[in-house]
Amino acid sequence: MKKNILLSFLLMFLLTEGSIAQAIDKSKMDKKEGFFTFYTDEDKGKIYLEVDKLDYEFLYVNSMPAGVGSNDIGLDRGQLGRTRIVEFRKAGNKLLLVHKNYDFRAYSENPSEVKAVKDAFAESVIWGFEISQNDNGKILVDATGFFLQDAHMVAEKLGSSRQGSYKPDVSRSAIYYPMTKNFPKNTEVEAIVTVTGTPTGGYIRSVTPSPESVTVRQRHSFIELPDDGYQPREFDPRSGYFHISYMDFTSPIGEPIEKKFISRHRLEKKDPNAAVSEPVKPIIYYLDRGTPEPVRSALLEGGNWWAEAFEAAGFKNAYKVELMPEGADPMDVRYNVIQWVHRSTRGWSYGSSVRDPRTGEIIKGHVTLGSLRVRQDFLIAQGLLQPFEEGKPKNPKMLEMALARLKQLSAHEIGHTLGLAHAYTSSASNRASVMDYPYPMIKMDNNGNIDLSDAYDDKIGDWDKWAIQYGYATVPQGENEKKYLNKILEDTYSAGHTFISDVDSRHPSGSHPQAHLWDNGTSASQELIRLMAIRKKKMESFGLNSINEGQPEALMEEVFVPLFLMHRYQLEATAKLIGGLDYTYKVKGDNQRIQSRINATEQNRAFTSLLNAINPNELAVPEHVLDRLPPRPMGYYRNRETFPSRNGLNFDPLAPAENVVDMVFGFLFEAGRTNRLHQQYLFDKNLPSFKNILERTVNFVFSSPYEESYHGEIKIMVENKLIDHLIKLANDPIATSSVKADVRRTLKDLVASNVNSLDKRYRFLTLTNRRTNTSNNSYNNHNMYLADKITAFLELPEKVSTPSEISVPDGAPIGSEDLSCDFEY
Repeated sequence: MKKNILLSFLLMFLLTEGSIAQAIDKSKMDKKEGFFTFYTDEDKGKIYLEVDKLDYEFLYVNSMPAGVGSNDIGLDRGQLGRTRIVEFRKAGNKLLLVHKNYDFRAYSENPSEVKAVKDAFAESVIWGFEISQNDNGKILVDATGFFLQDAHMVAEKLGSSRQGSYKPDVSRSAIYYPMTKNFPKNTEVEAIVTVTGTPTGGYIRSVTPSPESVTVRQRHSFIELPDDGYQPREFDPRSGYFHISYMDFTSPIGEPIEKKFISRHRLEKKDPNAAVSEPVKPIIYYLDRGTPEPVRSALLEGGNWWAEAFEAAGFKNAYKVELMPEGADPMDVRYNVIQWVHRSTRGWSYGSSVRDPRTGEIIKGHVTLGSLRVRQDFLIAQGLLQPFEEGKPKNPKMLEMALARLKQLSAHEIGHTLGLAHAYTSSASNRASVMDYPYPMIKMDNNGNIDLSDAYDDKIGDWDKWAIQYGYATVPQGENEKKYLNKILEDTYSAGHTFISDVDSRHPSGSHPQAHLWDNGTSASQELIRLMAIRKKKMESFGLNSINEGQPEALMEEVFVPLFLMHRYQLEATAKLIGGLDYTYKVKGDNQRIQSRINATEQNRAFTSLLNAINPNELAVPEHVLDRLPPRPMGYYRNRETFPSRNGLNFDPLAPAENVVDMVFGFLFEAGRTNRLHQQYLFDKNLPSFKNILERTVNFVFSSPYEESYHGEIKIMVENKLIDHLIKLANDPIATSSVKADVRRTLKDLVASNVNSLDKRYRFLTLTNRRTNTSNNSYNNHNMYLADKITAFLELPEKVSTPSEISVPDGAPIGSEDLSCDFEY
C-alpha cells in the first residue's frame, strides 16, 4: 500500500514537472531573432535558447567587456577569451554543446578514414542543457545557467595570481540584458558575473571596493563560421607571421604531417588581374570613442600608417582606421577594434584576434592599449629635459614625444591583429619595422641640450611593407604561389632585413647580436656608451627643475628612476654580444647568411662596456641629488616606480647602484652564456673564454683602491655582489661542470688559508695579490666577511646527487616508453 502511494506521488511529480516544462509560454517573453534565436524573461531573470541547427559548426567566443583593472592580475576590459569551434548535438533529453577537436584532422574522400581520425582523439562537451521543448526540430533550452557561468575563468585567474580563493556566486550574478543582442550572423549574450572568496593579495585589494566580492561582465558570442572562399596561405618561419597548426593524418608518407598556415584577414581584389585594385571588402579598424584628445588623434594617425603597406601590396583603399560609430559594441565580432583600457598601474598593450581555427583567417582584430603607458614616456622626457624652470612656460616637447610613441604603439598593436609577430632586429636596420620594441632615440649636442625630435619614427618601416606583401599580396594568375611567396622573402633579405622574433630576443640566454627589446643602433655596445654619456650629463644637472611647482620634492625620485636606468635595456643587448651568435631563420637553399660567432673585437668591446657600467663613478647617484630626496610625505608612499630602500623611510643611495650591478652580473654570469663562452674558445682560440672573462671581471672589481666614502661603499657592494653571483652560478644546474670548476677555482684563489692558525682564520686576497688594507678596519672587516662567505660555500659538502641527465630524443618506432604499461607489444 505504501509503495503504491509512493509511486502515485512520484507519478504526479513527474507529470507536474512535465506540465511545467510544456507550460513555457514564449509569447510572454521578449523574442530576439538572429543567428540563434533566444527569448528573455527579465522578470524571472531567464534566457531561453532556441536551437534549430543541430550538428552545425559555429564559433563560440567568450570575452570580458568589463574587467578588473589590474595589469598584474591580467583581467582587462575588452579581453578576448578562447575561440572554439562548437556544435549542438541532441542526446536523449539532453542538448550537448560540443567543442570539436580541430588539432587532429583528416581531409579525405573516404568517410571511414575521416571517422577513424575523429574517433581517435577526444572532444569536449562544454555544457549540457535539459531540453524544455521540442517543437518541430526547434529545441528550446533554459540557457541561463550556461550564460551565468565563469566562462572567462576569473576565479581561477585570481587564484593563480595569488589574490585569494574564489568561486562563482550565482546569487550575485545575472543576465545583463542591455548588452544581450542578436544579429543574422552572431548572437551576443552578456552576463554580470560575481566571484566571491577570501582576498589574500594586494593587487585585488587595490582595485576592488569590496575585494571579497569581485564583479565583472562576461560575454558569450555565437558566431557563424566564414564561408570556404578564404584561401589559406602556408606559414614560413621567415615571414614574420603568427600561425595556426594541426596534424593532418592523410598527409602522404614523406611529407610533413603537421600543417601550418599564417594568420591574416581575408582581403581580395575586385580586379585580381590589376596591379593595384580596390578590395572586395576593406579592412577597417574602429577606435574606442572613450579615447581622449590628443591621444585619439595620435592613435588614428599611427594606426593609419598601415595603409601605405597595403598600397605597396597592390591594394587601394583597402585599409583604414576611424572612430567607432556611436552606440557600436566593441565586443561585437563585426568590428575590428582599438580599445583604450584603464588599469591601476601601467602595463602591456597587446593585439589579439578572433581566428577561424580551421584556416587561420582573422575574423576580428582587437587591440588593447593601456592608458598609463603614455605617462611613462612623458616621464622619460621630463627627466631628460628637466623643463620646470621658474618663469618659463611648460615645454611641449614632453607631450610631443609621448604622443609620437602612441602613434608607433597604435601601429604596432594593430600589426599583431593583422597577423604579424614581433620583429626585434629592426632597430638595427634603420628602424625597419614598427613591430620592434623601440626605445626613444635621444640625441644630445656638445652643450648638453637634448633633442627628442626623432625619438620615434613617424611611419611604418620597409620590413613592414615586405611582410604585408607576403601575407596579403594577390598571387598573379598562372604563377605558382610557393615560388611567388619565396621570391618575396628572398627579395626581403636581399634588401638587408633579418626577421628574429620573441623567443630569441626574450630568452635570458639570448645570443643574437641584434634581437633586443627597447634598444637602438647597429652596435649594442657603442649605443650603450652613447646612452651612458647622456645619462651622466643629465644626472649632473638633475634637480628641482624636474618637477612642477607645488609638488613634493620627494616626487623627484619618480623622474630620476627612468633617467638613472635609461641604459638598462642596452645593458642586456650588450651582454648578448658576449658568447653571441649571428644567425637567421635560414631554410635550405635560401639567400640568408650562414650563422657565425661574434668576432673577438665585438665581444671584448661589449665586455669592456659592461665593466664600465659597474664602475662606482657610473653607479653613484650625484650627491646634490641625494641632498634633495627626502623621505616620502604623507599620502605619497614608496611604490613600484621608486627604488627600494633598506634605510627605512629614507632614500637608499646604494639601491640604484645595486639594481644596475645585479643586472650586469645577472646577464654576464647567466649559465647558458657562460657555457657558450667556455665552448666557443674550444673552437676558436681568438675568442674570449669563460675563464678569461671571469679573471678580467675579478681583476676589475677588486683591483681598484678603496677609500672610506660613498664610492668606496659602492665598491664594497659590487665586490659582494660578484661573489654572490659566482656562488649562484656554481650552484646552477644548467652550468656545465667546466664552468663550475672554473668558478670554484676562482673562489678558492680569492681565499688563502693560514694553516698555522688554529682557528683557521682566512686572509682575503685578490688575484692581483693585493695585501689586505690593514689601515682600514671597515674594509678589513668586509674582506673577512667575503672570505667567510666563500669559505662557508666551499666547505659545504658537494652534493652527491648528479645533475639530471639530458633526455635522449625518442627513437623507438613505437614512441616513447610508457612506464604505466606492464607489457610492450
